[in-house]
Amino acid sequence: MSLMEDITRESMDLYDAAADAVFLSELGEGTLDRAKFLDYIVQDSIYLRDYMKAFAAGMFKSRTLRDMQFFYSVLGFVNDSENETRLKYLRDGGLTDDDVERIEKKDACRAYTSFLIDTAENGTLEEILMAVMPCMTGYEYVFRKTLERHPGVLDTYYGPLVRDYTSPIYSECCRAWEAYCDKIAADYPDKEKLSRIFREAANHELMFWKMAGGEI
Repeated sequence: MSLMEDITRESMDLYDAAADAVFLSELGEGTLDRAKFLDYIVQDSIYLRDYMKAFAAGMFKSRTLRDMQFFYSVLGFVNDSENETRLKYLRDGGLTDDDVERIEKKDACRAYTSFLIDTAENGTLEEILMAVMPCMTGYEYVFRKTLERHPGVLDTYYGPLVRDYTSPIYSECCRAWEAYCDKIAADYPDKEKLSRIFREAANHELMFWKMAGGEI
């Protein structure tokens, strides 16, 4: 079992709890209130700003050109495919990214982004990777679970979002990043610390989904 397989396995209870969140259940069933969904898109848009900062810090702390290119590849995804879908949903709600700049973070979003920024500023390259990976692979996991449980979701208003995170391209990206993490962290002396950081990030993911569904 690879390092990332082992670290992810240790946090699967949090991944499964996130997949069972009320927000994702209602989204899959097509019963999710549009206002609640827009609020999620807004908070996710706010979150993405600090997520991108974490990747920028990873680029800065990279040891090789290939490291920098890997971090840049995710910034490209956020700015292209993921961003296009997100902006469409914002427009549907009468909002733009400029409007988002003036909206306050909710508690779960604030806690998550504070954790990301703190890790980005003070952590090593390996530690930054553990902080950002649960968002990347966690989204793949929860939306695949949602699609398995509710195949018809692709034909709903929420279909484009689900499609983004269950596409073969996104899956390939996640596997490439897991392999990259295995390589970069191979010589890191404290694997338990990496697992703790990963689990803390996965728990923030869970809290974000609970916030989106009004569970907290």
